[in-house]
Amino acid sequence: MSTLTPGSFTYSEWGLRHDSTGKVSTLVDLLSQQNGIVDDALTVECQSGNAFEFTQVVKLPTPSRRVYNQGVKASLAGVAKQVATCSEYADWAKFDASLAELGGNLSELRAQEDALHIEALGQLVASDMFYANRNSDPTQFTGLANIYNTVNTATSPIANNVIDMGGTGSTNTSMWLIGWGPKQIHTIFPKGTQAGLIHKDMGLDWALDSNSNEFLAYRTYISWKIGLAIHDWRFGVRACNIDITQLNGGSAPNLINALVKMVHRPPVMPVGVAPVQTSDTRMDKTMMARSAIYVNRTIQTYLDLQAMNKTNVLLKMEEWDGEAVTTFRGIPIRCVDAILDTEARVV
Repeated sequence: MSTLTPGSFTYSEWGLRHDSTGKVSTLVDLLSQQNGIVDDALTVECQSGNAFEFTQVVKLPTPSRRVYNQGVKASLAGVAKQVATCSEYADWAKFDASLAELGGNLSELRAQEDALHIEALGQLVASDMFYANRNSDPTQFTGLANIYNTVNTATSPIANNVIDMGGTGSTNTSMWLIGWGPKQIHTIFPKGTQAGLIHKDMGLDWALDSNSNEFLAYRTYISWKIGLAIHDWRFGVRACNIDITQLNGGSAPNLINALVKMVHRPPVMPVGVAPVQTSDTRMDKTMMARSAIYVNRTIQTYLDLQAMNKTNVLLKMEEWDGEAVTTFRGIPIRCVDAILDTEARVV
């Protein structure tokens, strides 16, 4: 007798997904999440294969103060090449043909199951956007939290854009400001492939059980090839070490003050957000990024409560595409359930 293949759709699973009349049950997905960062991210095609290469200025030339009858030393800017790579996410939804056709609800049953696989894959990508670490797992790209991972400027200049909110335990979370743009921060996908999540209905075909015996199965292949490129780290800002256990207390971290500090860290922001500009802004209009703030549901709750305070003029409840969205100085605040409430202290 053939053994069950892990991940196989069994008769027991079929029964759980049908009601007493034989119709496909309406599933209540208690594990669904809201992850706005996946929808916002700009994506750019890799120049070669799976790799995206870009060059950063890491040192300016060193001018001299000249006096009469003396020459001047030549100086040179310092640049460094960086390479970002993609990770590939994939999953199969597979049904034994006889089992899938049982009850006459094939299309509805498959669509329902595919939606759950897509949800799970999207949650994994959203989590990796923050917490993946290529240094510990070569199948991953490196996420934001492992790039903006210190508040010590002696360790990394990126620490200038990491704001310490004082939490010292392991019940911390973070707020993120990300400026999406082709010269700022963006996701990547391999050259010659399709961007975003790919859903392929493979139809009815032969499949193998764990003993390599064939059976007819309906199969769906779901995949996503994606990486993260930090062209200009100044367009990412993290307010970390926000202790969620103190949000109700008298020593609660001031989230509004943190947001004010965050919007002043990027080199340039839209008019009305922050009066910051760098020397290259007027020459290069592509310096302007499309910004969004990302918080988890815990922080979003407290920000929404602040937005309803009539004395507060920075946070507002606005309507975007028919949806109520909290904004800070016009920047949308997106809920990302993938952002943890259990982050360790960033030092």
